[in-house]
Amino acid sequence: MRRSVYAGSFYPAHGKEIVSFFNSIKCRDPKINAIGAICPHAGYIYSGKTAYKTLCSINIPETVVIFCPNHRGLGWALAISPDESWETPFGEIKVDLDLSREIASFAYAKLDGTAHLYEHSLEVQLPIIKLLNPSTKIVAVSVGLGDKDILKDFALHIYNKTKEKDVLFIASSDMSHYVPAEYAKEQDFKVIKAMEVLNVELTYNVVERNNISMCGIYPAYLMLNIAKLKGATKGEVIEYTNSGVVTGDFNEVVAYLGMIFY
Repeated sequence: MRRSVYAGSFYPAHGKEIVSFFNSIKCRDPKINAIGAICPHAGYIYSGKTAYKTLCSINIPETVVIFCPNHRGLGWALAISPDESWETPFGEIKVDLDLSREIASFAYAKLDGTAHLYEHSLEVQLPIIKLLNPSTKIVAVSVGLGDKDILKDFALHIYNKTKEKDVLFIASSDMSHYVPAEYAKEQDFKVIKAMEVLNVELTYNVVERNNISMCGIYPAYLMLNIAKLKGATKGEVIEYTNSGVVTGDFNEVVAYLGMIFY
């Protein structure tokens, strides 16, 4: 089991506190059978409610594949967690090891726990998923490689391994980092507009050309390619916000997006 590292810091260590923290949130009604989602991954005080609002707007299926950035540069570039489960305040969330192995059979990927050892961006999603559907199994994929051709091939590989399954694909990402709130919104909505119509290449290119500090652009690019292959035609913004709403400092914010694709 991959033990939790950030319980008690990024998010509460006890399930009752997490339930209480999310208690006032209104979810999309009716829920959507989404193919993909983008969820932020800061501490819950900053972005947890956006992540919850996003995921509680979806009928969470029995299998969720989560793509996260590799903030620390540890381990393999395309690393799939080999652990049988991950620890959460609501108990273990099981890993779909069979699907994990199938996804890891891609030429540039492999089963590797090192990339996941201290990575917060995937771990913070798990208590929410476990709360919303306790029986869900996950596949945890660290994406530390930005070669578009390889990622497109990886997307096709994952699509072929999951096309007969009901799977939700989540990209863990924050948006603009450490810039004024208005500038962050202006930049981020260039990306959002491309994602709303699933223009995958424009999404990547807008981030690159405008030097937008979207830390999960590689996971998002991978997820969007898969979502498009699976038939998604629309992206819907659930919430866009920033850290200034909590801190009161709008001169230097990190921005957060919750978005679903169907």
